[in-house]
Amino acid sequence: MDTKNSEQPAPAAPHPHEWSSSFWDCFSPTETCLIGWCGPCCLFGKTQSRLRDPALKEHQYVNGDCCLYALSSYCGLYWVLLMIKRGQLRERFGIQGSTFQDCWQSCLCPCCTLVQNEKEVEARSNNTQVGYQPPSGMAYPQ
Repeated sequence: MDTKNSEQPAPAAPHPHEWSSSFWDCFSPTETCLIGWCGPCCLFGKTQSRLRDPALKEHQYVNGDCCLYALSSYCGLYWVLLMIKRGQLRERFGIQGSTFQDCWQSCLCPCCTLVQNEKEVEARSNNTQVGYQPPSGMAYPQ
């Protein structure tokens, strides 16, 4: 029997997804917008923390990722780090786009990129499935 000719279903291609918010929708929510404009390294660090821990239990605004972004900004290479992390984010969540888009968006408006990344990770983290939840105890009528 020739296994090469046997019909096997092709693996399903991942369905490309869109971003949950527009790139230019960086003015809402206001808090995220202000952090993105006034302290972009803090927002970068928060997004990276949220990827590791969606509940942000151990999050601190000044963390290793924040310092890395600040250092890359000091050297003028913030956009490279932002482009790489944005590509990883797209790959992780199956979002449409290209390295070229990541590059020009990170260079053109890094604050909009940071806000969109944070909003995306937050939205996707809130949509995670919760495991089995036991029903509440029975209450007898009084």
